[in-house]
Amino acid sequence: MKLQYDAKKRIFYHSEGTESVISFGKDSFLLNKQDQLSHYSFVIKNCHSIPLIGILASRKEKNKYKGNFSLFRSIQEDLQNSGAAAFVFCPDDILDDGIAGIIYHEQTKKWVKCHFPIPNVIYNRVPARQDELSQEYKKLLQFIKHHNIIFFNPHFFNKWEVYSVLSANPNLKSLLPKTELISETARFIDFLKANEVIYVKPVSSSQGKGIKVIELCSDGTITCKSIKKIEKFSSIDRFIQAYSLWFIQNNRIMQEAIKCETYNGHRFDYRILVQHNGREFIVTGIGVRVSGRQDITTHVPAGGKIVPLKKVASQNIKSQLTEIANWCGNELAKAYGYIGEFSIDLAPKRTGGLILFEVNSKPMSFDEEDIEKKRRKELLNTFLVLSKGN
Repeated sequence: MKLQYDAKKRIFYHSEGTESVISFGKDSFLLNKQDQLSHYSFVIKNCHSIPLIGILASRKEKNKYKGNFSLFRSIQEDLQNSGAAAFVFCPDDILDDGIAGIIYHEQTKKWVKCHFPIPNVIYNRVPARQDELSQEYKKLLQFIKHHNIIFFNPHFFNKWEVYSVLSANPNLKSLLPKTELISETARFIDFLKANEVIYVKPVSSSQGKGIKVIELCSDGTITCKSIKKIEKFSSIDRFIQAYSLWFIQNNRIMQEAIKCETYNGHRFDYRILVQHNGREFIVTGIGVRVSGRQDITTHVPAGGKIVPLKKVASQNIKSQLTEIANWCGNELAKAYGYIGEFSIDLAPKRTGGLILFEVNSKPMSFDEEDIEKKRRKELLNTFLVLSKGN
């Protein structure tokens, strides 16, 4: 059928002769109007009701949006082929009874502005943490709560909060490296002396940004490595003077460094994509990332490499990783609300077993095409399942 939009009256309707009223979104309906002037039309396949998905992005500047628009367009196309609809919006687009968002119009090859009713699901793809701190975002959260909308991934994760959430689960606590929030210099010194090599990470970073490896050498000197440089300090006191802000800001964690297995002399980890299918958490794909010239992080933008899973692990690793993924998903959902997707970074230890380094919200696109294709399929199915119950 064709979903029609009158831009002057700001209303959606349909012109299917066999249907008088079609449900649209959470609480709205499309009327049958045969003689209405249509400014835009959108083909929706095989539907008697149309679930509506709102994709949350950010404002770049007036009338311009910021986000992964190739992903947004793909989601819209997949949903329309499955009898649903999607649109993109920013927090300041909300109205009293709907949202003034944009939707891709195939005939004109443009994103066009329309007024949408309350969606069944909102998919959070805000690309930057600071955008979730705005007053407009806080108002959006109130809007979501008021209308009882399913909010798919409510916010970015804070590393210290996530550690606290996961470590409450005995099964997960044994997989986590010793971790503390940096606050007092005396505790930092004790932690470094006890472990000799530690990682320092900003609580609100991702993709390996801001990570440093601190090593206490046998002669009392300090080596501080980041992705871009190596610094040397003659003593712990000199190091603390250079990084005195760490002990004021309280926005970094320190973790023990764990010796992990290597592939061709470089450490590697498993990058696990976890999704909720509307009923349970599933592992959609497992990628492997190997560190490059620097050994701080395995992220590809920082020089990491991709290798097939079969090169570094046997097939039985999948069942073990699936169990861990479910433990993580259930704990995160209890703490934060509906978690539709996240990724986990784990690695095999040299001494045996696994170590869990990171859990990240809003996973980036995977370079492995098969994983990304399956991800889109599962995402579509989840939207449809959630919409039926809302």
